[in-house]
Amino acid sequence: MDERQMREIVSRVAAVCWQQLGAEIPLAFPVEVSARHVHLTREAVERLFGPGATLTPKRELSQPGQFLCEERVSLVTEKGTMQRVAVLGPERGAVQVELSATDCKALGIDAPLRLSGDLRDAGDVYLVGPKGMVEARGGVIVAQAHIHLPPAEAVRAGVENGQRVSVTLPGARPITLENVICRVGEGAGLAMHIDVDEANACMLPRNASARMRPKAETAASSPPPDAAPPVPAGEALFEGKLITEATARQLASKGIGALAVGPGVILTPSARDVLLHAGIAVRQTGGSR
Repeated sequence: MDERQMREIVSRVAAVCWQQLGAEIPLAFPVEVSARHVHLTREAVERLFGPGATLTPKRELSQPGQFLCEERVSLVTEKGTMQRVAVLGPERGAVQVELSATDCKALGIDAPLRLSGDLRDAGDVYLVGPKGMVEARGGVIVAQAHIHLPPAEAVRAGVENGQRVSVTLPGARPITLENVICRVGEGAGLAMHIDVDEANACMLPRNASARMRPKAETAASSPPPDAAPPVPAGEALFEGKLITEATARQLASKGIGALAVGPGVILTPSARDVLLHAGIAVRQTGGSR
């Protein structure tokens, strides 16, 4: 078993423990507010600021390699204009504009709630700089609240990349955000990012920190304890306690269409991916057989 598999097992076991306890995970992280900003491509930089122009770093951000730029742009729609909007570097592969829901309403932009980099059904806006204009068609999103974690901290917290957690934001009127996304990556700086609307809602204090809480499974996904229906045709029953990637591949080679697992069975993230790509549905049984 390699280090990656060990991390997955530790992460899963820790997540199950904290979820059963219903408690906050004892890992504090800073809560940072992301004001409206844009990310630009090389082509967009030159169109907005002139041929040969480059982004000028003003100060570093909490995520290594990212920085606030000296440059500013205006956002323009038929309904209004927002001036001196921040530009973040470095350059990216696509133009992306991140606004709050309030900003979008003011500009008349229909933008979806998305993680950075996911521009499906994104809204439209014009960017105006001192040397030109860029039409950011399909470039506007309202950023989903998320937590950046380096792998070691994710293992400590018992969470994995893409996992949804809840976080209670501190302030004069605390609020709890559900469906906060964990973004685990090498070189990430430990921090939670929320937008101005979310910060204002709780009256977030300076230098705030918070902790996450695993999302509990819903009744729809967890059968009652006394339910133990027969295993349907084409479905295999797993009677062990841990499904690793290697185990998942063995199960996939058997050509089954579904897999029934008992309560407390640990399924590692890589094993889940193998079963998903093999088209094998995983169903939790309600009790021992």
